[in-house]
Amino acid sequence: MAGRRLPDVATSVEYYEDLLEGPMAELEGTVLVVRGATTAEVAEVLGAIPPEEVPEEDRDAFDPTWGTYVFVQLADGVLAYEDAGYADPSVEALAAMSRGGRAAAVVRDNVQGHLRFGCARDGQLLFDDDEYMYADDRSGVPDEIRPLFDLAWVDLADEGSFAADGTAVALAMAEVITGARLTREDLDKLQDGSGTVLAVRSMAYVDGA
Repeated sequence: MAGRRLPDVATSVEYYEDLLEGPMAELEGTVLVVRGATTAEVAEVLGAIPPEEVPEEDRDAFDPTWGTYVFVQLADGVLAYEDAGYADPSVEALAAMSRGGRAAAVVRDNVQGHLRFGCARDGQLLFDDDEYMYADDRSGVPDEIRPLFDLAWVDLADEGSFAADGTAVALAMAEVITGARLTREDLDKLQDGSGTVLAVRSMAYVDGA
C-alpha cells in the first residue's frame, strides 16, 4: 500500500510547523512512525526492554548506552519518541519494521544538529540520510516526497538559498510515506504518561553506518 501524496506541500509543512509550537517547539530526538504495526511489534524489532531490565553496568548517566522511548498506539500504527537522538533505528531495523505491507519513517535530530530522515515500505529501504538537508545526491529521493524534500534541501553552493524548517518537512515526508498525520493529541500522549516506556540500545544507527 503506497503512502498518501499531499496535494499542497507548503500547506503540509505549515501544518507541522504549527504542530511543533508550544511544548514540542524545541523538538530534538527521534520520532518514529510505523503504519500497520503494534507497539509490541515495533519494540521487538528495536530490541526494546523495560527500563528496569537495563543491566546495572549500563546505567552510567555520563555514558548512556541505552535510550528511552515512549510508544503511543495510533489508529493504524505506532508513534515512538526518544528524546536524545542517539537510539534511532539502524536502516536494517527500519526496513524490518516495514515488512508485510507496512511503512516506516524516522526523523532524528541530535545535539550535533544531524537531522536524519529515513523511510521504508514493504521491507525495502526507500531513502536514508544522516543529514538529509545537505544531501550531495538527490537522485535517490523517492518521487513521492521529492517536492517536500526540495523545500528543506540546502544548496551549499548558493549562500542566499532559503530552506524550510527541516524537522517540519521531515515530519510531512513521514506522513506521505506512512499515511499517518500526527496530531497535537498524539504528541500530548508522549508527555502525559499514557504511553509505553521502553529502553533501546543507543548508537545502533551509527554503529551500522
